[in-house]
Amino acid sequence: MKNGLSHQQKMLYRMALTPQMRHSIMLLGMSTKDLIEYIDSVAEANPFLQKILQQKPKKPSTTYEYDDVGTKNSEDTRLALLSQLRMMGLSKGEMEIAEYLIYEMDNNGYITTDLEEAAHDLTVTPEEIDAALKKIQRLEPAGIGARDLTECLQIQLKRKNKEDSLEYRIVTECTNEAAKNDVEKIAKILKAENVDVKSAIASIKKLNPYPASTILSEKAENIAPDFLVRFKNNKVQLELNRDWLPRLRLYNPYEKKLEIVKDAEARKFMKENMDTARHLIDGVKRREETMCKVTDYILRFQKDSLTNDFEAIKSLTIKDISKALNLHASTITRTISNKYIQIDDNVMPLKTLLSMSVTKENGDFVSKTAVKKRIESLIKNENKERPFTDGAIQEILAKEGIPIKRRTIAKYRDSLRILPTYLRKKQD
Repeated sequence: MKNGLSHQQKMLYRMALTPQMRHSIMLLGMSTKDLIEYIDSVAEANPFLQKILQQKPKKPSTTYEYDDVGTKNSEDTRLALLSQLRMMGLSKGEMEIAEYLIYEMDNNGYITTDLEEAAHDLTVTPEEIDAALKKIQRLEPAGIGARDLTECLQIQLKRKNKEDSLEYRIVTECTNEAAKNDVEKIAKILKAENVDVKSAIASIKKLNPYPASTILSEKAENIAPDFLVRFKNNKVQLELNRDWLPRLRLYNPYEKKLEIVKDAEARKFMKENMDTARHLIDGVKRREETMCKVTDYILRFQKDSLTNDFEAIKSLTIKDISKALNLHASTITRTISNKYIQIDDNVMPLKTLLSMSVTKENGDFVSKTAVKKRIESLIKNENKERPFTDGAIQEILAKEGIPIKRRTIAKYRDSLRILPTYLRKKQD
């Protein structure tokens, strides 16, 4: 389906989705772990679905230790949020938009995707996107769904009925000064006493800059990659890792029991359960086909970059893939969400192979992934007693020919789970 459909056509498309299609959509967004659990629950209740267990696979050779740009148990986060949303009585259209945004949410709980681009991808209005975002921001924990650190802290303060507080004014009006811990300047700007500003900053530091962390497990775990990749003779060899999923088949234990087959209620029971089993088998197959199609495209696009450092990752967005494969953007989002790829011995989230671009002064393009890597490197090697402000990082990047706004640097820093300057400064 093309992205250029009108809003009316989009609504007709939603209504045209069959239960089987909706089931396939649900399966596509699942992680391998959740899919296994779902298959187990269906098989336990359905005598017509038989699991053919394969030889027990070896434990993954690579433990994926979740880092700043990883997606630690992000599926758990999304399931918890989707569960809350379903209790809010949203329409199907509202739920689809909200689900899209939640799958775009980063590991910190922020939704940093461009809302106009999201509206274009879903062929809805920016107002509908904004309305869905506001509903997400009403969920627990407070701060989830924020677009940046400032909004995250604002949401938390509003929940505490502190919208008229000094803390709220500081995070809203004095972001730069708070980052520098410049108490005197904040006091002057806001016409407040130094002691009150110090107390307010101490209160702000108790807020959670990473709201998703409260519903994530802190334990690193072994990740079973969905794909195994090798590069041989300058060609991509992509293998779907089926070792962790059981093979499924239809099985009728009552086929030869004529007294049961002749009973009308029994036949109804058999038909309903066989249809359920068949839909699951077909849905898993379609899930694999879509995952392979999308992943193969991503790998072929990034092939030259993957043999080098990640700083060579080319610009590639969900919208680009959607257009190239003639698949809806929400299908791409679900396909890459919570899926992992193993290239040689390196396991990583599939979504790390996507990145938007920044135009350099010389006209060349550099991916956002590369810019984030540079920001991460600068902060890692900074003087901890005098850490870089976002403005200082902006000046360094500008000298390297990368013009980028300070608020964009702040957004990238937040996505890397790196604290602002005043929270990184080494205390005496």
